[in-house]
Amino acid sequence: DGTRLDTSASPDVPRLCGVALNAYLTMLLDTGTLHCDPHPGNLLRDTSGRLVILDWGMTLDVPRDLQYALLEFIAHINTNDLDKVPQDFVNLGFTPPDKLEKVQSSGITDGLSFMLRQLSAGGGPSKIRERVKEEFVARYGDVSDQELRDRARAEMLQRMEAQLASEGVD
Repeated sequence: DGTRLDTSASPDVPRLCGVALNAYLTMLLDTGTLHCDPHPGNLLRDTSGRLVILDWGMTLDVPRDLQYALLEFIAHINTNDLDKVPQDFVNLGFTPPDKLEKVQSSGITDGLSFMLRQLSAGGGPSKIRERVKEEFVARYGDVSDQELRDRARAEMLQRMEAQLASEGVD
């Protein structure tokens, strides 16, 4: 018996969200068994203020080498050591080892760095929007919002086309 965390009015919900995060990190990085269905309906606050995680029908065994690779990835992100992220993608199985050089030269860490910098500063979507606009104004000048979007889009397309050309794709 309990209340969904996302609808509970209890003042201890932020603490329980922290407990949930710690529980998932412990599952992922310590026990090696991960609950794979953490949607809001499966996270409850019981009547005594404890976290309840429901529906253990979908779990995943996480091998030790993957646990270690995830720890390295998280450490590299937290320390802004983004030059090591392409190797982390190989270690995590996202990138074949023979494609490492392409990933390293692709500029993916630039986009990842930008995104993580915005998320880590907090403040929700409206604050992120403000910071992104400030960064774009610094990069492209004090122009209209539409011109900012157009210039950012043009730069992104130019980078994408350059990447495709470097890989021999027309």
